[in-house]
Amino acid sequence: YDVLQQQVLDEIKKNEDIEPVIPMAFPLKDEISLDFSSSSTISEDNNHKSEIAYRFLRGLASSSIFINKCWHQRPLLIRSQQTWVKGCFVMDPHLKLLDGSYITGYKTADILRNGTKTDTWQYVPLKEEPSEPTTWKQVKDAIQGGTIYFNTAGSLWPNLGALCRITTAAFGFPTNINVYITPHGTEVSVPPHTDKQDVFVFQTQGSKRWRVYKPPPRYQCPSKDPFNRGKGGDVLVLSEDLLLLDTIIHPGDILYVPVGFPHTTDTAAVTTTSSNNQDISIHLTVGLDTHVWGLTLAHIRWSLLQRCGKTFRLDIQDDDIYWKSMESLPIGFLGGKAWIDYCKGESSDTFQKQLLRKVKDLMLLLEPNRFSSSKITAAKGEIMPSDESIVKVMDYFLKQHYQKLLEAQDEMFRNIRPKDPETLIKAYHGSKKQEKAMENLGIFSHSDSMKSMFEQRRRAQEERLKLSTATM
Repeated sequence: YDVLQQQVLDEIKKNEDIEPVIPMAFPLKDEISLDFSSSSTISEDNNHKSEIAYRFLRGLASSSIFINKCWHQRPLLIRSQQTWVKGCFVMDPHLKLLDGSYITGYKTADILRNGTKTDTWQYVPLKEEPSEPTTWKQVKDAIQGGTIYFNTAGSLWPNLGALCRITTAAFGFPTNINVYITPHGTEVSVPPHTDKQDVFVFQTQGSKRWRVYKPPPRYQCPSKDPFNRGKGGDVLVLSEDLLLLDTIIHPGDILYVPVGFPHTTDTAAVTTTSSNNQDISIHLTVGLDTHVWGLTLAHIRWSLLQRCGKTFRLDIQDDDIYWKSMESLPIGFLGGKAWIDYCKGESSDTFQKQLLRKVKDLMLLLEPNRFSSSKITAAKGEIMPSDESIVKVMDYFLKQHYQKLLEAQDEMFRNIRPKDPETLIKAYHGSKKQEKAMENLGIFSHSDSMKSMFEQRRRAQEERLKLSTATM
């Protein structure tokens, strides 16, 4: 891992000036002037931090070592003591901004905190009455017993919204940030689990132990979603031969954890010499949300077959083939020059042909005896959907679905004032637009079940908003 880290760092230094990879007019100069402060004031120091952050992340996204040897394959620890990471979100002033605000989060359940049951992730709201303002005392009390966390924090704190937009500019994917705060001496911060996102962990204060594992064989729990293990009562049992990384990360360190790779954290193994807030561990989990929002080859296959009236369900026994089918679309930092040219409208055929080939190759890999490219060889199977049909699905994913997701997030992550209730309302509307994008994907894909699921989620959110705003 030390050799891999140095190779990546060497490439980052070479790649810092490479252009952005998102398919919209992007005012780079404005974006790297985003403030990393706790207020809306943009200072020269914060401008500098933002520029360093962008250039580091863009350099990482352009690293061939990271793309070819780490992405979806293994964790990567970067002990570079990044100055823009260290202190970019700490107890005071950042977390204290929620005092008197309507921001609320979650805390690990008592059975996890007292050691009654520590093998599955259970949590409860940080406070009993979400319609009341949050107090600093509630936060301090919740931290005393274990981990507290805040989801979608990029829409709630201005410096984290800035980091989300910078990360999207660097990698070209929708992003999200969760914040985790854990006191020293916690035996189990979060139990072994998997996530639907590729994540970068930025350790901003204190230290924390991380253990990252290979995904266990799927046959052990065939009914469980490999991207959602260790939650909702599911117990994820991991053998030591699956352990890839066991390390303590410190302020300024960055850890990449691939999607679906089990991990667990604690602060019991962390040594300390002080008793103040610096012993409290704070890290940001910055997720690249491809699986969450359907930006995978598997989703294009699913949409295509749904639209063609063909069955899409599979029982994939081979783990290597399963993970291959779940690869992210080759967009953003994964698309290379062909993707950038496609976004600019220059030589767009090159990228389109590359993606078309990937989709067809995947369909043949998954079902080698089902599809054929001609009527002559399809006597015992089916003819592959036409290139025209595949391209139509590809175009919808890239030119409509993907764009709507980025537009919604860009709006969510701007003009954030934590103590202003309008910030929560704006975050809600951004979330609703994302849900609507998924609802529309269901409509496009002729999937009534997907359309109904996201429609119901959106309406439930609307009802919750009405109830909360009535009491503000």
